[in-house]
Amino acid sequence: MSRDRFCEVALDAILALPQDLKVILRIVEDAEVDDDSRIALAGALLHVLSAGNAIPGVRGVRQRVGDILLIRLVLEQTKEASEEAFERHRKESADMLEPLEDELTTARAYLGDGIRVLEQVAKRMGKTNHQGHTARGCALEMDESNWLYDAVHEAIIEELEYDEAEVERELRDVDRVRDALVRRAASLSS
Repeated sequence: MSRDRFCEVALDAILALPQDLKVILRIVEDAEVDDDSRIALAGALLHVLSAGNAIPGVRGVRQRVGDILLIRLVLEQTKEASEEAFERHRKESADMLEPLEDELTTARAYLGDGIRVLEQVAKRMGKTNHQGHTARGCALEMDESNWLYDAVHEAIIEELEYDEAEVERELRDVDRVRDALVRRAASLSS
């Protein structure tokens, strides 16, 4: 059951990724959100732009599973650090932020210890850089923030639109994602 539910969550989140990135941009620009959260969220956006791979050995659509989970883990941190501002964004962007807790519960149930790998990566999102742009700069400096806005919108248009049938096909082999994360978690524990 948890595998099927995880596939549903991943499918919906991958298809919604373009819209979700716009929500993240709005949160990064919100001065009422604490700076560390804004920096970490900017780092998550840079991670998506760089086509970084948080899940060893997976590519393409399955690689985006790591992106959507990292974004949600950083949002979870943001919710804890800036409750009032997050609540306002939750109301404004309910499609993405309302199911956050359920999505992460589903991911944790399916991925087991493998989620720890992504949680560790999420804690380092504030140190992300891409093409000479840092997460800190993208969150706190106007020129860098403008660059991030433009880069995210360009990526949305050029590379982040997915066909539902393609995503469903790729997610049939979602166990590769879990297995890769569980192996990596076990090697971290050794």
